[in-house]
Amino acid sequence: MRNKIFLACAIVLGVCVSWAVCCDEGVCVSIVSKCLLIKSCDCDMTSLKNCTCCKDCQLCLSKLYTECCSCVGLCPKPDPDDDLQDGSTIEDLHDPIPELFNVLTEQEDIEKRWTTFILPVHFDVLAHKSNHGILDLSKDKRQEVTKDTYGADLNCTVAFMSQCYSLRKCKESCKSMGAARYRWFHEQGCCQCIGDTCISYGLNSPKCLQCPPQEDEAENQLEEVNKLIENTVDEEEDLDEEFDEDEDELDEEEEEEEEDRGINELKSVG
Repeated sequence: MRNKIFLACAIVLGVCVSWAVCCDEGVCVSIVSKCLLIKSCDCDMTSLKNCTCCKDCQLCLSKLYTECCSCVGLCPKPDPDDDLQDGSTIEDLHDPIPELFNVLTEQEDIEKRWTTFILPVHFDVLAHKSNHGILDLSKDKRQEVTKDTYGADLNCTVAFMSQCYSLRKCKESCKSMGAARYRWFHEQGCCQCIGDTCISYGLNSPKCLQCPPQEDEAENQLEEVNKLIENTVDEEEDLDEEFDEDEDELDEEEEEEEEDRGINELKSVG
């Protein structure tokens, strides 16, 4: 019985190695480990028409089916070219207060509410990808500007909020800081507030310190897998003990029956 448990654990580890390219291990490690251990997803899925475990597998994955079905081969792997990280929402803010934004971002925030990045204006131009996965909510489209508008030596200042924000909170936070515009990254919920001297919309990749929160996430997931394996091993050991006890009881009953037969035979002879 224990050999089966160790085999299941080996399968789980093998799947975890391949998760980096096929699914989100941070979300799926626990549920996929469970479904593999209880053999809900243990069948040939190359032909979905003849799949004997697909129904049980999708029920086992439950609410995480969409995120984790590719981990077990039940659905196609995510397209690496379909990267939501490039998707973002931008908007120009009315009545920015450059002086306030400069005061808040000129030094490191002691409370780590945001992180400031300063880059040359010409770098901001090079980094800008026109209409690349960007949803522009600005009602009044601002006039096209170039590095000659402000001068090549001017810097662009942006501030990334540390925590994940909703779109509304991102807009409100950037407006309260006096920013000229904001950029909200769809996948992470990372919020970037952009100063008035930036030509485009700041940096193209999210750099929020705690968004998504990753502290101890891998360790927590590993602990969950270990607990799942330990619980499964304990259950198997309990079943083995119960089976042994049942066998002992049967042996005792058989011995008692044989003794009773022997006594009855002796009485009949006497």
